[in-house]
Amino acid sequence: MSDAGRSPNQIKLLAVSDQVDPRIHSASLRQRMPDINLVLGCGDVPARYLEFLADALDRPVYFVLGNHHEELTRKGLSGKRYEPMGAIDLGGKVKRDDNTGLILAGFPGSPKYSRETDQQYSDNEIRWMMVKMIPRLLWNRIRWGRYLDVLISHAPPRDINDRDDITHRGFPPLRTFLRWFRPAVHLHGHIHVYDRNEVVETPFHDTMVINIYPYAKVELETRPCARAERVTAAGEHYG
Repeated sequence: MSDAGRSPNQIKLLAVSDQVDPRIHSASLRQRMPDINLVLGCGDVPARYLEFLADALDRPVYFVLGNHHEELTRKGLSGKRYEPMGAIDLGGKVKRDDNTGLILAGFPGSPKYSRETDQQYSDNEIRWMMVKMIPRLLWNRIRWGRYLDVLISHAPPRDINDRDDITHRGFPPLRTFLRWFRPAVHLHGHIHVYDRNEVVETPFHDTMVINIYPYAKVELETRPCARAERVTAAGEHYG
């Protein structure tokens, strides 16, 4: 059967960032969104929010830290940091989700703009994270026929969905990452959107870059091709 004749499989993602939305942090969430396959945290949401999503939906949760690292809880007098239970930190990592088969990667934080938090990075620090990801991305290309399906980050790429002020500008190296590894979607937060006419979805090469603030439900399609799965964005619904 040709590729065109094969039925695609749909994978539905719930992504959250920057704000606890009562429409999501709700006892009825599982009844309203029973078809979610994967949850993604794009930064600056409390640990309890991610833990709630892991428990309420009983689905894998992956996250990156925001520039305020609210995802880290502190316990005891030592001030030791603890990550949210039931969630996987994807910052600077590449992982394949066994349940969906999606290949995921993530970048934490924002560009440097102050000394208030330690989750701010220089362009060179982001480039070094990219370098460390390359062996796994190349292996994915050999093993699965593609480098990556979904990239999550807190800050957007420079000049894509970002703003001109120093606090909300994007990372220039992420543009290079998208050109090289071409995920189907790049989901980010950090940019608060209050005007429904503001652009939140921008195509860049083969990737749809989506500002998911404060949450978005994103549908992907996987369709078998000659030697792998081809993953494309099928539709998005914004909060």
